[in-house]
Amino acid sequence: MRRARGEGDRHLIAPCGINCGLCRAYRRVRNPCPGCRAGDGNKSNACVTCAIKRCPARAAGAHEFCFSCAEFPCARLKTLDRRYRTRYGVSVLENLDQIKSAGLTRFVAEEALTWRCTRCGASLCMHQPECPGCGQRWMAR
Repeated sequence: MRRARGEGDRHLIAPCGINCGLCRAYRRVRNPCPGCRAGDGNKSNACVTCAIKRCPARAAGAHEFCFSCAEFPCARLKTLDRRYRTRYGVSVLENLDQIKSAGLTRFVAEEALTWRCTRCGASLCMHQPECPGCGQRWMAR
């Protein structure tokens, strides 16, 4: 069973609920993105300037995840959720609800199982419709 770099790492869960370990930028071989919670090196401009990452409430250290904010879910998070549901079958709002209710450790463990190829066991990428291990197409979650 192939395991992706950083798979199961709780530090790869962004404040918005996205699992950076499932992102093609994090998983690329050359100049991989370090994930949302790390420094800005090797990140796309969209990630560096992310309004959710740069949220004033987060910048003040008020909360680790967006669900702890008084404005949850804010318009920015709803827009991100709509985009990721449509393009990748991933709901950041559902992810945040799962983290809040079940805890981060359980969420990370469930993500590792959910994003596993049923044919070869390789870790899937949310941005690619086929398994990197065997090429099998998979359906958005």
